[in-house]
Amino acid sequence: MTTFAAVATSLEAKAFDATKHVNYSLGMVLGVDDFNQEFAYLSGRDRWLARDAIGYGTLSGLNLKVDTVASKGPRLTVTSGSALTPRGFLVCVKPAQCAYLNDWLAANQEKIAPLLGSPLAGAIDLYLTLCYRDCPVDLVPIPGAPCRSEEELMAPSRLVDDFSLDLRIAPPQQSEEDVLRQFVNWLRGLPFGGGGAITSPEAFEAMMRTAITVALPSLASPLSSPLAGGATLSFGSPLLSVNLDPGLAPEYYRAAFRVWIEVLRPRVHSVCGCGGGCCGGSKDDDDPPKPDECLLLARVSVPVIRSSGNWIVDDTGTIELDESRRPMLLQLRMLQELLTTGAGGGGAGSPGVSGVVIVAAGNVGIGGALLPVFNGLAATKVDNARVKLTFGGYANPSASPSAGAHHYVVKVLPLTGPVANPVVLLDSFAVDGIVLQVLRGAGQALPANQIDGMTFSVEISKIG
Repeated sequence: MTTFAAVATSLEAKAFDATKHVNYSLGMVLGVDDFNQEFAYLSGRDRWLARDAIGYGTLSGLNLKVDTVASKGPRLTVTSGSALTPRGFLVCVKPAQCAYLNDWLAANQEKIAPLLGSPLAGAIDLYLTLCYRDCPVDLVPIPGAPCRSEEELMAPSRLVDDFSLDLRIAPPQQSEEDVLRQFVNWLRGLPFGGGGAITSPEAFEAMMRTAITVALPSLASPLSSPLAGGATLSFGSPLLSVNLDPGLAPEYYRAAFRVWIEVLRPRVHSVCGCGGGCCGGSKDDDDPPKPDECLLLARVSVPVIRSSGNWIVDDTGTIELDESRRPMLLQLRMLQELLTTGAGGGGAGSPGVSGVVIVAAGNVGIGGALLPVFNGLAATKVDNARVKLTFGGYANPSASPSAGAHHYVVKVLPLTGPVANPVVLLDSFAVDGIVLQVLRGAGQALPANQIDGMTFSVEISKIG
């Protein structure tokens, strides 16, 4: 092929309500509209489930590469694969598709100069975009009035699922993808166990509902900064000074998920018009795709030069593929395996990176836990200067000092107690727990019994 395959336009059709289905009664005569309405209902619910419960992104394949063909110049290839679009359509690309970049430039000369300005050479950004289309096939004769043209004697009896691949000068906005990434990055950095007064889960949720705002680009204009993401979240000053209790981490995350579901996601859907289940409207197939209906596969940076009055690919430059904003969907089985194996860390605990797993956390005092803790974390007094931490599954790392042995990383923050500016040091790994040494600020031993009134915020990670 010389460019991505063009697909025939679908037949014009009446827009049907995806929330209605046929209620057949004995004796009712079903016509074309009834069958189309039933299909719209069944198809609409499938897409509703996909976009609201699963999301969108590349599912399998669709690998990109750039090579050069001697007679045609640089070529962009997309391998076979599948994806879910923001409107919930399953798309299957088969066979592999390719486009010659010089052919695209030749057909779009008028679009290039505004992207570059006055220079006679430079690089332009094109956006490889995948959309769902359906294509009418299988012509059959249809009855009708006499004196019809040849085209009116036949009509397609089937609509086959199809796709369109395009190189565009503006990317799809994918606002939900942009907002989702920023929200998750913020969640990863929540301040647990810092200084200052503890923020309750209820206060934390109330702050989120009022302090987080969503800024979405206008649908009437392309993104001003597509590489940075078209939609942005602002978290507001109250959320920058919260202090969260590690022992209540599940409650904070539940509060955050409620705000995402009840506030942030509907806000994105209300503007992009591409999802939200029953909030999604019908679409006329003759309308151009809305900004959030198609899937971005890559930004393609193409060096171009003016030659004999035409723009062509500059062979001295390098064509770059940037897939950083491409949404990807992991299968549920992969996520299950990651969760059950601790992302490679093994055993119980939270998933970590490179074999690091959190095995115990919470706020503890001498003789018991102050708040709910993870994995049975507890603190007991050894003597006036030492505290022992115990938790489920502890194994003394000193007992197996081989290359494959595990290690513990212990993070401790003194919270309350009669000692000013205490210092906590690792003392030793005992048979049944981790022993900490508690000193006064100048490295002096504590007075008798003062350790009894102290509380600590603790997080213990296991490596190996």
